[in-house]
Amino acid sequence: MGQGRNNRPFGRRTLEQIEREGRGRAQSRLSFLRSGLFYRLYRFFPFWMIRLIPFIQQDMLDLLRREREEEEEAEAEAAPVETVAPPVVGSRRDWIYTEYRCIWGDPLECDQPRQSIEADGETKVCLRCGFPAILRPKAEIIGHRGRYRVTEFLGTRGMGRLYKGAQVVNNAPVVIKEYLLPKRYFNIQEAQNYKDNFENVAGAVLADGRAQDFRVLSFGDAIGDRHEERCYVVTEGLASLYPTLRVYVQQKGAMDQFELLHFLNQVLQSLESLHGQKYRLPSSKIQGGLPHGNLSLDTLLILPQEQQFFEFPQFLIYLSDLWLWEYRFFPPTMTVKRPALSQDLRDLGHISFTLLTGTWSLEEENSLNPKLPQNWPDVDPKIQQFIWRLLEVDTPFPSAEVARQSLPQLSRSLQFIESAEIQEEEDIKRKRRWWWLLWLLLLLGLGSGLGWWLLRRSNGMATAQNPRVCCVQDVAAVPQGRFQYTAVGNGIWNYVLKQPNLVALGRRLETELGQRIPKLELVYEPVQSLEEAISTVRGDRADFAIASAINEPDLEAKRIAYDGLVIFVPFSYEFRRNSLPRTLNGQLSLDRVRQLYTGEVTNWQELGGPDLPVKLYVPENPELIRIFEEQVLQDPGAIAAFRQGLPKPTNPDALVTTPSESTISVLPIFELLRTILADFEEREIGGIGFGAIAQVFGQCSVYPLAISTENKTAVQPLIQNNTQPLNPGTDLCNDKGSYFPHVELFQTGEYPLAYPLTVVYARDNSRPPIGQKFAELLQTEEMQNLLAKTGLIPLNLRP
Repeated sequence: MGQGRNNRPFGRRTLEQIEREGRGRAQSRLSFLRSGLFYRLYRFFPFWMIRLIPFIQQDMLDLLRREREEEEEAEAEAAPVETVAPPVVGSRRDWIYTEYRCIWGDPLECDQPRQSIEADGETKVCLRCGFPAILRPKAEIIGHRGRYRVTEFLGTRGMGRLYKGAQVVNNAPVVIKEYLLPKRYFNIQEAQNYKDNFENVAGAVLADGRAQDFRVLSFGDAIGDRHEERCYVVTEGLASLYPTLRVYVQQKGAMDQFELLHFLNQVLQSLESLHGQKYRLPSSKIQGGLPHGNLSLDTLLILPQEQQFFEFPQFLIYLSDLWLWEYRFFPPTMTVKRPALSQDLRDLGHISFTLLTGTWSLEEENSLNPKLPQNWPDVDPKIQQFIWRLLEVDTPFPSAEVARQSLPQLSRSLQFIESAEIQEEEDIKRKRRWWWLLWLLLLLGLGSGLGWWLLRRSNGMATAQNPRVCCVQDVAAVPQGRFQYTAVGNGIWNYVLKQPNLVALGRRLETELGQRIPKLELVYEPVQSLEEAISTVRGDRADFAIASAINEPDLEAKRIAYDGLVIFVPFSYEFRRNSLPRTLNGQLSLDRVRQLYTGEVTNWQELGGPDLPVKLYVPENPELIRIFEEQVLQDPGAIAAFRQGLPKPTNPDALVTTPSESTISVLPIFELLRTILADFEEREIGGIGFGAIAQVFGQCSVYPLAISTENKTAVQPLIQNNTQPLNPGTDLCNDKGSYFPHVELFQTGEYPLAYPLTVVYARDNSRPPIGQKFAELLQTEEMQNLLAKTGLIPLNLRP
């Protein structure tokens, strides 16, 4: 096999790489031109058609590539067959396992361990060098959270091998990464110590118990094999199989500067989460400020075709293989220095330069020096300056948070005009395809009328059409001084403003607002009800209010985020005999919810559920109760029956007070969640309640039900990493981090209980425009990302 490898013609690899890079640059130019063209056109089409555009784009690329692929297939058929190693996802480690005389120089990348298994299914080592062989198909691994079966060997990434597998109990897909402790490097005691240490650090969760998905892959199970020289991490779903950034760019070519900015924003957001929060390790140790420590083209995974709006590039970036556990498998003779947080920013700078220049050689000596201006492609000077700051060539960024806030903003339309010369160069190649594009535009034009009508029928959740402003400092003419505003005291804004640890450990949104808008002094005075808040604004006792959407002719309401009601029932994996999520198939219609809260249904058996009495709960939040009446009950008779069951207020001006004799219990939201679960597990009572998704998401006491209206399909407000809706089989406690709010459903109003959060101010030009300007401040990308951390749904950004 080694001889076959050496028979390649001299210079063939270099020529192949030149050809690949040439094709990559051409494809990058075409991608840039297509993006510029459709950016101008997309706003004229309805949202449901915009979602089809990425797939149509891919079809167009397939047409353009067809001739080239046919040529490559013909060359492949004519070429002699030679044995190659399995696909390598990571970079070379031929300087690590030198004690094993591998014919490929690296036992992890070598094909001999696979061939050894094929030759002898019982062998555990390579028959040539003695390095641990790959796991055979159908091999089973016993973990702390279940048993897993290996189905297929996929290749290598970083310091380990990847396998596709499944949970034995339910055949759910998993990805298994195998780390090795070869006997020529680790004695028995050292190997055992490494396994213990590995289990104590592999995987980390937020110390305060919240579940936030910032695209950092976490583990479902970490296993130190007590009988083999191996350790494993098991990740549920298939997110760990997304292609690495190296594989992606080798196929697609260099990124343009807009794609790079989208890439940087995502990675910096993930690093901001890692660097700025405290994490609890499996050993129960609390650690603040986790460095990734291992950023490279091989540890960044990319999911193409996942976008919210067309002006953004079509990919998501996930971080994998953190230094904290990846480098614990270096031989004990090697000294490994713990990375600092600043190392992540420097590594990100090198990666960014590589993505722009298209020089992703595995050999470091072949890479260009980013410090030399002559090595840079033609990009906006602001991007070059930004990357130099990451690399510490210029003034370094003090943190990932500051770096993300400083990301340059570019105009696609300006760049599109400046690229006219490139467009002329490519015009000859695209001329034959214009008929296809014209047909596409005609199709979109014919459907735009119907699509616009359908869009108008939604709940008015269409995305704001104004261009998105980057940062707080970009908002002009903000009045300075002291201003007073209000909101409902038990409402959602009061929660996200005052609750600690939402934006970061030990920090409140209120503090962040004061630091980011220092010249604006805002005094917050909560009130008891929405009516009182509106009256306060009208009477000029407050400059503005923050509340759910209103429709008052003398008041303006500017949207700043979305929230939504979720209807929930108890979730319990310990007591599944009468599980409400399973027997209800995870859903309820609004009609059924009305029947429950008006007293028409008093036992779940009447709705096809278990024989359990119904217990009704509502949150101690008058704003949410009012939204519930408007969006769920709707009918005046149903609202009157609902209010009849509420505790009778002792204060005639209050909507709800302490419980008295009633059929509905009113509790603070977190006490409500605990009580519903206790009712089910301890008293065999089937409770139902509702709350804001910003407060309910991330816990596992209750299961949020999918909601249906009339004859429409039920809509689940939470979505899993595999893009499938949450279902009753999901373990909400163990699977935290693998599901999150389905942002698009809230932004478009497809989820029937979604509603906007707005800044409400008077239509009075004699008053300072602080309400309008505060809304503009909260609509900036900087503040939208901050609001997303609190659990609110941003206007048009993915949290």
